[in-house]
Amino acid sequence: MSLKNNIMKNNTKIGLIFIAVFAMVFIRGCAKDSCGDGICQVGEEKRGSCPEDCDSAKVFPDTRWTYQDLPALTNQQRLNLAVEAKKEGDAYSEQVIMEAEELSRELEDYIRKWLDGKADAELPKGLLPPYIDSVKTHDWKLVNPDEITAEEQWYAMNMYDPQEELHQHAVDPHVTYLKLIFIAPFGSKLLIEGDFPHCRFMDYQILEPLDPGHPVTGNMGVGEVAIVDADIEPDEGHVNPFRLGADRNAKKRHYHITFELKKGNAVDLNPEAMIAPAYRAKGNTRVGGPFGFAGPWGGNELVPSIVWLRYYAPDKDAEPYGNVPWPKATLQLSTGEKFWLTCDKSKAVKDQTATVPQRPTPPIEPSNFQGSNFGWFKMYGISLLYAEADTFNKLTPWDSEEEIEKMKKNLRDIFQLLFNRGADAVPPGNYEVSATCCNYISYLIRPISLGKNKVIVLTGKLPTFPGTRNGEEEMTSGEVRYFSITHLQGGGGLGTTLYTGVPHGSLMDDEIITNEDGEYVIVFSREQDRPKNAIKKNNITWQDWGPAGRQNLNLRWLSVRPEWYLPEYAPDEKNIPWDKGAWSGQNYDFSLVGQNRPGVMGPYHPVIHYMTKEEFEALGSNIDPNDVPDWNKNNE
Repeated sequence: MSLKNNIMKNNTKIGLIFIAVFAMVFIRGCAKDSCGDGICQVGEEKRGSCPEDCDSAKVFPDTRWTYQDLPALTNQQRLNLAVEAKKEGDAYSEQVIMEAEELSRELEDYIRKWLDGKADAELPKGLLPPYIDSVKTHDWKLVNPDEITAEEQWYAMNMYDPQEELHQHAVDPHVTYLKLIFIAPFGSKLLIEGDFPHCRFMDYQILEPLDPGHPVTGNMGVGEVAIVDADIEPDEGHVNPFRLGADRNAKKRHYHITFELKKGNAVDLNPEAMIAPAYRAKGNTRVGGPFGFAGPWGGNELVPSIVWLRYYAPDKDAEPYGNVPWPKATLQLSTGEKFWLTCDKSKAVKDQTATVPQRPTPPIEPSNFQGSNFGWFKMYGISLLYAEADTFNKLTPWDSEEEIEKMKKNLRDIFQLLFNRGADAVPPGNYEVSATCCNYISYLIRPISLGKNKVIVLTGKLPTFPGTRNGEEEMTSGEVRYFSITHLQGGGGLGTTLYTGVPHGSLMDDEIITNEDGEYVIVFSREQDRPKNAIKKNNITWQDWGPAGRQNLNLRWLSVRPEWYLPEYAPDEKNIPWDKGAWSGQNYDFSLVGQNRPGVMGPYHPVIHYMTKEEFEALGSNIDPNDVPDWNKNNE
């Protein structure tokens, strides 16, 4: 029996699932009453005014919050382009490659003329396609790499305190994200050198090699090509502090890495590094793309390439950049000449790093579906999550199993058509990770609302992790490298509204109090509803829920195999394969993580409880996590 029908047996009215937080429509466009900001939601009566740009969000994706610009197309136009591409088959791919190679040749010819002193540094208008030379990234100019600083090359989305300021895109507030926008000809290399930061985790991720068979549009499409901290060979005489047993505080910590810039299938070109779920390979070289292809969903346009550099949980005295300079990037032609191509990216940086205001919403009880029976959904791509949410939300109690399975199949077919992604797709299209997500993280998502005088309680067992934040001297092993639970308001990063995935708080592993058995009790409430016994002395972790009644819990479980890995219980694609873990999967099994009780994660499954402030206070001061009562259905 499906999860939907299982819950319908106990509820007379089906509420929202992910739409409660990720309120957007993927296939059908923006619904009239869907703003995705936690104020008005799909299928609900409006309680206040939506942002004035809600109606304009019918053209999706709105690239307001992305680093690149894309043409404004309707969903039907995009689907028409995808159908046409499918019909053309190899001819479609050959045309894309031909256009990309022509751009590469013209760009390389111009670079060589500039190197010879026969061309201006500023690229002439018309040399670059319109969505590379766009409002987000324009005025491209060649420079000597010695004459540009790392700070001019990269831009940062800094770690922050949600109590002090708010940012969007559903990023973990404990993390600093450095991003590098660039373009280059095929056959060239992107060379990066830097110092290993003082932090818990670091990885580089570059946009995949240009591949018409696996287009990427923002956070829609296959994941990037990654190189994780522990795999980077340090310079001779230097130390990699991320390796097991290494000196984390070594003074000499320099490294060099190389990204070869090519076209082709990411797995074929990275035969070890792009094998899920480990993404591990020796050597400091990976193969990525010199620019990207947005596919039918992005109007079949060529766009700039990008590199993500993540610094998870910098040491407390090393925030936000791990007490090291930003790394320096250089581009190199196949014949060895070095250069850099810079651009005016100020609008992209402003849009991605801007703070956003508080957007309070009244206390509200969880919908029936969000209630006591519901556990977690596993994410196999941000856009798939939205699509599943929209489809699920439109189901009715009288939908038959046959009708539900047909809807699921439609989702599978659409994602296969648009992005070549799915459980049965050709690698890397069948991988859990999607574009802009960290390759080493498995994400679990849980929508929930908080009513007046109520508390949300999570109980479970915390996986072990290496201690790093106090400047510990040695890197130790663990069951995870990093673990966090973030609660956020609004959608998750594609930017269909003014409010996209705004964290109101986050708890990382070393902020979560546990008992001697490694078990935790986490309490979320508004400040005025904080139980008197929700204090550190009682082994209780408390966090302010913030001003938004309806939010989403987002769990990050970061593994670096095998040194920091829990093979029996990790919620990864090995233990929860796509066809069984995704709601739209052909063999979906909600018992894995979809129920509000331990499944495949065993004691590490976070169980959700919901009660009044007084009911929690009645538990006393010495609370055993196993004694926290199950969610009382009378409180739904």
